[in-house]
Amino acid sequence: MKTRLYQIPVNETKLIGILSLTATFFLCAHGLLVTYNYLVSETPWYLLQLFDLNEENNLPTWYSGFNLLVATFFLWITSREKKNKKDEMAKRWTVLFLGFAFLSIDEIAGVHESINSVVDTTWAYGGAVIVAVLGVYFFPFLKTLPRYTLIGFVVAGTVFVGGSVGVEIIGEPMESDSLLYNLTTLVEEGMEMFGIILFIKALLKYMGDAGLAVGVK
Repeated sequence: MKTRLYQIPVNETKLIGILSLTATFFLCAHGLLVTYNYLVSETPWYLLQLFDLNEENNLPTWYSGFNLLVATFFLWITSREKKNKKDEMAKRWTVLFLGFAFLSIDEIAGVHESINSVVDTTWAYGGAVIVAVLGVYFFPFLKTLPRYTLIGFVVAGTVFVGGSVGVEIIGEPMESDSLLYNLTTLVEEGMEMFGIILFIKALLKYMGDAGLAVGVK
């Protein structure tokens, strides 16, 4: 008989609060620094490099990668236990886990940025096609979820994709060295960050209700 492998106490309120406050701090820092840079005086380059949401290898990038890694970790636990229990949706949980693992790697490694550097149009158009295919694939999976989890996952996905794909397409023709573009990036990254936070919140609620090896407080 297979037993539960993990028992992790998680204070959902504190975790979501910390993630939300950290995201808000980075978004406000970016907004204030770029606004000052374009409307008042040149912002010191090291501050922009440290907090600019357009840049890689800085604090917001680290945070976004960590945010995705948190979701990946809880999805790994869920997919393992679904597989152990021979759940009919175990494979889709595993695909979801692998998808988030890729997103966390991409956030740090900048795979989509590399694609943008070698193609004439933004990667987001291809991303929209992938999202549509995944929507069809995961439709039966969503139907098996409790109503609260279903709504939570759909809202989180809509917010995340709306930022990463929708706002990316809107900002693509803009002049990159402009205040408007930088504020558009703030909206894009903010939607991505909070989309993941909403997903983590819904996932933790689901895991707690289902008793999936995590104690949610």
